[in-house]
Amino acid sequence: MTGFFTPIEDTEEVRQGDIICKLNSETGKTEKLGIVITADCDIAQRKAGERYTWVEVVPMTTYVEGPWAQEQLRKLSERRSKAICEHLDAQIRKHIPGLMAVTHESLVQWLRSKTAEEILASATGKAPNANDKPLRDLQGFALTVSNDETQSALTRLKAAWTLFGLDEKNQQENVRNAFKDGGGFQDYFVLPELPRQDGLGFVVMLRSMWTIMAPDLYLTEQDARIHDRPDAFHRLGRLNDGIRFSITQKLAFLFSRIGMPKTFESACETATELTVEELFKKNVQGA
Repeated sequence: MTGFFTPIEDTEEVRQGDIICKLNSETGKTEKLGIVITADCDIAQRKAGERYTWVEVVPMTTYVEGPWAQEQLRKLSERRSKAICEHLDAQIRKHIPGLMAVTHESLVQWLRSKTAEEILASATGKAPNANDKPLRDLQGFALTVSNDETQSALTRLKAAWTLFGLDEKNQQENVRNAFKDGGGFQDYFVLPELPRQDGLGFVVMLRSMWTIMAPDLYLTEQDARIHDRPDAFHRLGRLNDGIRFSITQKLAFLFSRIGMPKTFESACETATELTVEELFKKNVQGA
């Protein structure tokens, strides 16, 4: 695996692709990791003004348990809310017709003060059974929008998946798929290992971009300690050209994409749907 890195001398200047680390001064453990992304030519010509730009790197487990799980919770809540709201509306109209429809936002607010059991009891007029699908769906939705900080995002995600009927095998497959290409453009880059770091699997967070002044980045951990800056950033090593170019290419593409207004996207979807209907109508008529 050492082929992922380029051998360098401790005295070499900082360059793009350098792996940097900041230690906790009390525990001596890694507190922050990053990859320098400032272009070599900008560093050499001092165009960056003695400032380096770097992107954050975290262990894969940290990424899955935090940012990835949070995003999955958001997507899951959006996917499930429509059916849950429609079920609640249908039940409520049986007793009190004419009330405003339950929306995603109003249901989230409702769950801030009532449990899933209490909401269903109010909507149906009777206490739900523990294994009823509407109750399990609402309990799962409650987990996806919960602001309970005592549970990690991944813990809530796994519990919500279980309530929605997804078994552990498929849950594991969802996590595996998060790191497979082909599922849309990702805003991360996976590194299998890093020098002088325990464990395997690290994620470069392409959206987590920071800057550091040159005097605050030392070439080695020893240099930082000599200058009485044990908690300052220091260099761990350097990625090889193929990997560092791949990271910067992906980063450039991520931030060069142009997002279109929802009205435009909706119009495109409508045009596509009409085209499909027209094509299949011709096939039926010609049969």
